[in-house]
Amino acid sequence: MKSKGVVLGALIVILAALCVAGCGREETKTFSTPDGKVTVTAKPGGPGEGVVKIEGKEGSVTVKTGPQAVSEAELGAPVYPGAQVVSSGQFSESKKGAASGLAAAYMMTTNDSFDKVVSFYKSNLKDVQQSMDQTSSDQKMAMFMTGKKGDMRNIQITAKASGGPTNIHIMKIVEK
Repeated sequence: MKSKGVVLGALIVILAALCVAGCGREETKTFSTPDGKVTVTAKPGGPGEGVVKIEGKEGSVTVKTGPQAVSEAELGAPVYPGAQVVSSGQFSESKKGAASGLAAAYMMTTNDSFDKVVSFYKSNLKDVQQSMDQTSSDQKMAMFMTGKKGDMRNIQITAKASGGPTNIHIMKIVEK
């Protein structure tokens, strides 16, 4: 895509429109540009739920917002039981004669304690390459890196030390 800044600016405007879109039936609109096309789907579940897909000559970007379900197969890592997906996004690229890949991010939240969530991931992750656990001020954070070059997962768990929801952010990077 020649004008990535323009496309990214358009993406921000479109995502903002999704956040204020009304409820009702699913609506899909496609906009064509010289560099590719943008498809916006507003979901009937409420404000902030939808999908934006940008397709161009160099690849595509898909951003999903709202509480979609996600599977362990899709993540490549365990899904914390009862966690709600707040948002997810994917970037995939494929070029003729070159390597292709996928980067995806998933943000989930749960009302379970930070320690309970960290314990779940310590017990259920395989092939952990690195891990970190720290508390700073009013913020707790744990991070696990799993996989091998070309197929990595980064699982980051955060929560306020004073309580509240626990956030789980999983980043997946796959080279093909």
